[in-house]
Amino acid sequence: MKNPTNELTFVAWLGTATRLRAESRATQGLPTLIFTGEIEERQLDSLGAVKRCDLRLNSRSGAKLISGEVKRPEVPEGRDARNERLREDARKKAIARGLPFYFTCNMREVVLYAIGSRATTSDREEFSTILCQISHSSEVDAHRSEIESQWSSFIDDVEERLRSQSTARPIVTAADVIAVRNAIYAVADECLVRSMRRLDSDEAYAQSVRAVAEAAFNFSPPLQSSLASNFRAEVEQLLRFGVFVFAQKLLLYRVLEEAGGRRRNRFGLDRLAVPHTSTDPSAIEALLKSAVAQAIERSGDFETAFLPEPLSDLVFTRPSTPQEVLDCRVGLVWYRLLEAIEAASWTSISQNLLGLLYELLVDPKFRHDLGQFYTREDVVDLLVTFAIQSPADLTIDPAAGGGSFLRSAYNRKRAIGADHNGALSTIWGVEITAFAAELSTVTLATSDPVEETAYPRVVLSDFFALSPGKATRLEIPGQPGRLTVPRDFDAVVGNPPYISYRRQSNQKTVIRAFAKLPESVLLPRFSGKSDAYVWFIVHATQFLKEGGRLGFVVSSAVLFADYGIPLIRFVSRHYRIVAVIDSLVERWFPDADTNAVLLLLERCSSATTREENQMRFIRLRRPLAQLFPAVGQSARRDELENLIAELLDAPHGGGDPRFSVNIVRQGFHGGIEFDGDPDQVESEDLDQPD
Repeated sequence: MKNPTNELTFVAWLGTATRLRAESRATQGLPTLIFTGEIEERQLDSLGAVKRCDLRLNSRSGAKLISGEVKRPEVPEGRDARNERLREDARKKAIARGLPFYFTCNMREVVLYAIGSRATTSDREEFSTILCQISHSSEVDAHRSEIESQWSSFIDDVEERLRSQSTARPIVTAADVIAVRNAIYAVADECLVRSMRRLDSDEAYAQSVRAVAEAAFNFSPPLQSSLASNFRAEVEQLLRFGVFVFAQKLLLYRVLEEAGGRRRNRFGLDRLAVPHTSTDPSAIEALLKSAVAQAIERSGDFETAFLPEPLSDLVFTRPSTPQEVLDCRVGLVWYRLLEAIEAASWTSISQNLLGLLYELLVDPKFRHDLGQFYTREDVVDLLVTFAIQSPADLTIDPAAGGGSFLRSAYNRKRAIGADHNGALSTIWGVEITAFAAELSTVTLATSDPVEETAYPRVVLSDFFALSPGKATRLEIPGQPGRLTVPRDFDAVVGNPPYISYRRQSNQKTVIRAFAKLPESVLLPRFSGKSDAYVWFIVHATQFLKEGGRLGFVVSSAVLFADYGIPLIRFVSRHYRIVAVIDSLVERWFPDADTNAVLLLLERCSSATTREENQMRFIRLRRPLAQLFPAVGQSARRDELENLIAELLDAPHGGGDPRFSVNIVRQGFHGGIEFDGDPDQVESEDLDQPD
């Protein structure tokens, strides 16, 4: 008898066959998910034989897709490819890696299994493939060509299953959004040369543009033409912002065209038409402003969303040279932008597409400085479902951005019994930049455009300049005086910016705010390295009532950065730490420098209750898209509520294939153990950043 082929050699063959298949498909231009086979374990038993061998199949980027175990057919565990011990080992490793499938193989047959959706659900055999008809590993070498061919067929079938799995909802939730974004790019490109010339020739004008951009978008570029590539990129970004201001007004106009006839007080809007042959920017600007005025007059509403026009003067810069006149295609690009907007029914889309569109327009080179990252609806809705327990819950997002959390809060409240006015009147948003505040206003105002009186409570302010009970500059038509910030919120939700304290422009405001904190809020000692979100947590604490809930997206650095310990200790002295959630299988913000975790807290004044609390560290083993239905599906709300309940009730350990849970007593220091004086590990004071 020939020498047996051990598992390591066999798995190496499969890895080679996997790579050759991927290369062949790439040459043919065929879609391919699985590119490599990686051997992960090469252990020997006491007799020097290779133990059960682990093969993991990866994507081109190295992401884990599926794994399995291989055993020789002549040994007890390999006589049947469905052997329970072989299968259990493969299953455990797949669950630990957050994989939806695993396989077992005895060199003769390979079997694919889908992991059950819950701890109580059995795994399902998907299919099996016969690699060759052998009974002993010594026969493998003679059948190598057949094995490799059948293995490729097995991978074909695996890829079909992987594609059918919704491993992630697309970041871009509608092709219509991309079409509008591209049309905005085209408008900005059309006026780029004119705008660069104007800014370069008039320093006073350039300075005024910087001031407007800083106030409206928190974006203040140097605009130095001597740095040609930077100058061009900066002006391009300014123009995209400016065009978007009008694009969102056109979107709102389009929504009102559809919804006006269904309102209680019906109204209609004239069909907006842009002359595509026009070469006069002033004429196009006048036409758009006239449409805005008509929408305000006929709807009797939405003036707060329609009126602001930052950077419009730059966007509609007139040509001043013969060449600029020849090159001007202003009518055509605006015609195509309106065409892209009119191609979709925006009232039927439930996501916050305006916020997504805004985020897509920020060039990656500027996004990190702005700290702006679009928060996916799955993440938003998970936090909002946890935080909002009843229709009347007073809710605030202290860094509203494009309004994703506000929109989700509105939808949540309507779903559990609030009417339109009841939902709007109990949702507050705070935003430091003017246009983001306007965008949040539009996002909330269009949550149900058929309803009347859309006056969202979005405050243009630095959150640290506000305090419970303080009067704002916000006025609601029909109500006397300016609105006052409520004293006791039931829920605080949001995704505060990831900007280091050293780079914050509002340091003095933060220091003044903390100097006024009530004695009951024990101010922690952070360093100048701290990210802005830690200050948001501290300041938000005084807004929450007893039992109120906070749901924030924060950087995973909270678990290991030098400021993480004082933050966790602060939280443990004011909150019952319900859960900290991260993901093994996906990045919720792919463009951010750091991963994110979800922080679920409940305000609690009882030291005994806090210290005895069993806090949960939850690691998701499935993408959120696999844990509950997509936006717009009727079962989404119930499945979100069920998932939250399961996460907060699951036992310690990794028995559920969807997530693992580590339960720790909160204690006085939030589960942290100290050998010496815990105060010695805290960082320098806020007003002395190192």
